[in-house]
Amino acid sequence: MKKNLLTLLVILIGACSFAQKLKIDKGEIQLDEKTIGFVEGKKPLFTIFSLDKNYSITAELKKAPNEESLVLPWIELKDLATGKTNELEFKNKSRKFSAFNYDRSIIYELLDRGMIGAEGLNKEAVESFINGESAGIAAKRLGVQGEVDNANKIADTYQLTIDDSGTIYSVKAQNQNPDDKRIGFVRVTSPSSNGDLKYEVLDLNSNLIGTWFARGGMFSGYDKLLNEQVITFDKKVLKATFDNRGNPIGYKMSKDITAMNIVRVLVGNGYTLGSQAK
Repeated sequence: MKKNLLTLLVILIGACSFAQKLKIDKGEIQLDEKTIGFVEGKKPLFTIFSLDKNYSITAELKKAPNEESLVLPWIELKDLATGKTNELEFKNKSRKFSAFNYDRSIIYELLDRGMIGAEGLNKEAVESFINGESAGIAAKRLGVQGEVDNANKIADTYQLTIDDSGTIYSVKAQNQNPDDKRIGFVRVTSPSSNGDLKYEVLDLNSNLIGTWFARGGMFSGYDKLLNEQVITFDKKVLKATFDNRGNPIGYKMSKDITAMNIVRVLVGNGYTLGSQAK
């Protein structure tokens, strides 16, 4: 009897969720005829706004080259304030996805995951997802090398340099003084507490953005050893290779290829430094 009642309850809950009527009318997102936000754009890129338009994200549909037409794209969510991204796939393909209504397909998916509700965009849920562990969908469907290549292309646009004091510069710096091209700092500890190399990258406010370990590094809150990897302040782990060819005689930070590799990996994966990181 209890089992039957539980089954009925699950069915009723599911029915309630399916009963929600989602509509997009001239850019207005309406849930049960109540406007909860706004959406702009067209395939593959949409911008979703909160009701007061003080918060927004982009949702971009991505698809790997040469995939069969029946393979659904994935969604890359981006926080426009921080530039951080994460990915998700359509969970309920039969109900959510429509090739004729991409914007509504995306909103349905966010609704199902609690990132949109009766009050519109759930900023806390969205930021928790975007700043959480990478879903790795692009890596799986495009291949790890494709992701690395993309990060390198992004890093190239910043035209990064590092001086001998460890100050990082970029043509994309956004400081009050337009001639100030600093975006952060990098420092090296040798040896670190484990007897091996460690690098730290900081933004202009001296917030720690990423810590790189050459070998056997331990980082609080992360239960695996780090080897030629940088772990970010929000616990993302990225590969950055060690390379000592830049300093065959003596040492200069400006010639340190490892330091540049670490900074490029961070910038290429959305950590643009400056004074914006929190």
